[in-house]
Amino acid sequence: MDANQTIPTTTGPLSTTDTAMLEVLVPGYSFISRILMSYLDFDVSAYLQILVSIAVFGATARYALFVIWEHFNELFVSRAEIRLDDEIFHYLMFWISRQPHMKNTNRFVAGLKTNSYWSQDETDEEDLDQDEDDDEETFNDEKDTSFDSYWAKVTTRDKYKKMQFTPSEGSHYFWYKNRPLMLEREHRDGGAWHVMNNERIFLSCLGRNPAILKTLLAEAQQAYVERDRNRTVIYRGSRIAAGQSFNWYRCMARVPRPLSTVILDQEQKEDFLDDIKEYLHPRTRRWYTNRGIPYRRGYLLHGPPGTGKTSLCFAAAGILGLKLYLLDLNSTALDEEALLSLFSELPRRCIILLEDIDSAGITKTRTSAAASTSTSDNPASDTTPKDGTAAADSTGTKENTKKGGITLSALLNVIDGVAASEGRILIMTTNHVEKLDPALLRPGRVDMKISFGYTSEADIKELFTSIYGAKDNDIARRGAPAIHSNGTNGTVKLPTTTIVGDAKTNGEIVQNSQESNGKVEKGKKEDLQRLVSLRSRITDLAAEFGAVVPSGEFTAAEIQGYLLNYKETPELAIKGAAEWVQTAREKKRATKGEAEGEAEGETEGAAEEEEKGEEQD
Repeated sequence: MDANQTIPTTTGPLSTTDTAMLEVLVPGYSFISRILMSYLDFDVSAYLQILVSIAVFGATARYALFVIWEHFNELFVSRAEIRLDDEIFHYLMFWISRQPHMKNTNRFVAGLKTNSYWSQDETDEEDLDQDEDDDEETFNDEKDTSFDSYWAKVTTRDKYKKMQFTPSEGSHYFWYKNRPLMLEREHRDGGAWHVMNNERIFLSCLGRNPAILKTLLAEAQQAYVERDRNRTVIYRGSRIAAGQSFNWYRCMARVPRPLSTVILDQEQKEDFLDDIKEYLHPRTRRWYTNRGIPYRRGYLLHGPPGTGKTSLCFAAAGILGLKLYLLDLNSTALDEEALLSLFSELPRRCIILLEDIDSAGITKTRTSAAASTSTSDNPASDTTPKDGTAAADSTGTKENTKKGGITLSALLNVIDGVAASEGRILIMTTNHVEKLDPALLRPGRVDMKISFGYTSEADIKELFTSIYGAKDNDIARRGAPAIHSNGTNGTVKLPTTTIVGDAKTNGEIVQNSQESNGKVEKGKKEDLQRLVSLRSRITDLAAEFGAVVPSGEFTAAEIQGYLLNYKETPELAIKGAAEWVQTAREKKRATKGEAEGEAEGETEGAAEEEEKGEEQD
């Protein structure tokens, strides 16, 4: 009977060696198998081959799908890569942040920071201007409204900054021109946070034709550029944090400044603009190239502080539609390599502005340095002033080189060296042209010099007229009547005021008012009439003011600062002008006396130290 008994075929438990190998490959295998065997009577070793086969099949299938997907992307998907260090990254992010389908994504990055692609666009600023106009109209309408209540309302509104949203890391799908697209935002770790190229964006579409991606990028660029419209875009050479390389960062876009507001001789302004236009003409570049002359142009604007040097540069950039690049040579972190990199990244047509170049120290004349070198063998030179005043003057180039990190030779190389960029317009401003080294001022580096001085009588009249002259916005804001609706279709009717010429026609203003519905409030009408009457007498008032303020003593900034105290009352400005002139003269005498006293003290101290040194020798 025992011989006829059927014995079941089983694989039996694994050997000790096999169990040890599985324990190494699958930690905890022995414990898990004992638990399953004790409570479920399930022997894992009996199904081990099946489990291994499933795992191998899954890994193989996964690898096969990965290879197939890679080949599919390579053959049937178009892909565009956008890197963080390229300007097109800002184009795309600006466009994305304003798309409805991207604003509705459930995975996004929220922020309030104003940067190159989150800065306010034209629509945002128009809304801000409209809010300010509404506040002003409300403030004028409600006579009981105090400034404190108005200001509390404004500050409360300003606390709530507009939030911006962009897609977070990962893949995002959307439709563009009836085509499905995928945007993938990727952040690469493994380096310092400030290292460029650590973030990239990928745009993908089905098909081998990438035309739809190029169209999207072109639209993003157009949207980014058009937000500035006729504004002057200003870039500043700087770095975000220590250890990061210097780069040009967009800091703002401002409304162009009219050239008429720059107080300078009209002939000088026209010569300056005509010279720049002649340089930018296409035939000029060809002429330079044919004769082997570097295609560069440099200007030096020099004169006392507050005379309008920077204003002229900004106005020229607005008229010509050029971008303005600002660079501070006083930065202690700026070295020669960074300076060369910044100049090499300048676009072909732009204006680069170096303000107060004399304060950088490196551009100081080297005559004193040469004198110090010739007297270096004299033992008495070792006993020169302990306070270092004379030493600083004699070796100004060396000390300032340590401070700024760049040398005069490095600056000259980027301006007019073999590897210097071409096509750009270099404008330097200084308050003390006599302190600049002659090598910096030679033709080829500085091709035109424009001298700014104190205001003449004609300049004073022009400045007075520009401040109190007729402006359309002034009439609209101060004399804007109440808005009336006809009550049927909600159409808004506004009375119109037309000013002919420059607010003066034989001393009278031609005013045409057309009212369809409603009446202009009495108070606002009187305000408008007073403003119109004031503008009609602007020429006589300017002549009267010019007769009180002497010419050749004050800068345009000083006069403008005084007139800003009487923005709406030019009569009071004229009445107090004589007293202001007397006060300003006394302040200048006091300041000049203090400066001379300090200079004499330093000279006497240096002489005493020199005598002591000679006695010791």
